[in-house]
Amino acid sequence: MAADFRVPDLVGALRDLVLQIPRGQVSTYRAVAEALGDPEVAGFVGHWLLSPEAEGLPVHRVVHASGALGRAWGKTPEQAAQALVSEGVRVVGLKVEPLARFFFWAFTSERPLAQLRAEQEAIARQVKLAPLPAVELLGAVDVAYRGEEAVAAFVLARANGEELDYVTARAPARFPYVSTYLAYRELPAYLAAVRAADRAGLRPEVILVDGNGVLHPRGAGVASHLGVVLDRATVGVAKGHLCGRVNTVGMTIGEWRPVVLGEDTAGAALRTDRNVTLFISPGHKADLGTSLAVVGELTAQGAFPPPLALAHDLAREAAQG
Repeated sequence: MAADFRVPDLVGALRDLVLQIPRGQVSTYRAVAEALGDPEVAGFVGHWLLSPEAEGLPVHRVVHASGALGRAWGKTPEQAAQALVSEGVRVVGLKVEPLARFFFWAFTSERPLAQLRAEQEAIARQVKLAPLPAVELLGAVDVAYRGEEAVAAFVLARANGEELDYVTARAPARFPYVSTYLAYRELPAYLAAVRAADRAGLRPEVILVDGNGVLHPRGAGVASHLGVVLDRATVGVAKGHLCGRVNTVGMTIGEWRPVVLGEDTAGAALRTDRNVTLFISPGHKADLGTSLAVVGELTAQGAFPPPLALAHDLAREAAQG
């Protein structure tokens, strides 16, 4: 399956959609996101249209659902209004009036994010949840970026956190950061790092991944995706709360509480320091209990598992070098 892993040109698709909006019409962030295949990424669309990558595009033609003008790369709202008026769009008080009259929705698109969601759902169906065997050696992976290149570090350690060896690897990172689609940004570098580790004879019983496993809206976070692609045991260790219901108020260090997604316990919130809560979930060929046991032994030494902390530092140093 690893050979079939593909990363679509999402930025190219977004540029094409903006260019499809004709003079004299406007569309909305949500409509553009829907044309990409996921209306929930409207925030990403708005953020990207503010970036230098959007230079030269008619980004002033993308507005809020209310008709209010958004911020556009290289333009103030007043300049965006002037550009729209010059194209025949009626703007009153920095708002397109009436929006329905000028609204464009007839995009031509392959809806790449809808395809990726279907792929994630297929990955989730292949996830195997089972107790980890006794762990003597574990791996840890994290990634850093330099432009459109990702640098991943793989650290081999004993179950008590003692670091033994490491490798780094590089891969293209052309897919932007889009919440819930992290695998398509990070997985190429992770795959390269794990393969480099295999060539060096560094093969652990489980790999800790800086990200989510099954604690993901579609049950296929980057740790699960990596595990299924490689058919290796993985555990997700996320620094932030992506999804699921949990009450972390009043937690004490070392305490964990279940994170419920739908009707299932998909992960655990683990308090590792006064102001630090990690979100643990099995990725593949692991279950929650044994995932917590592995991570819990490591975090008894500090707020973050030392092998993952080292992988973070090594990836950042390699990206900067």
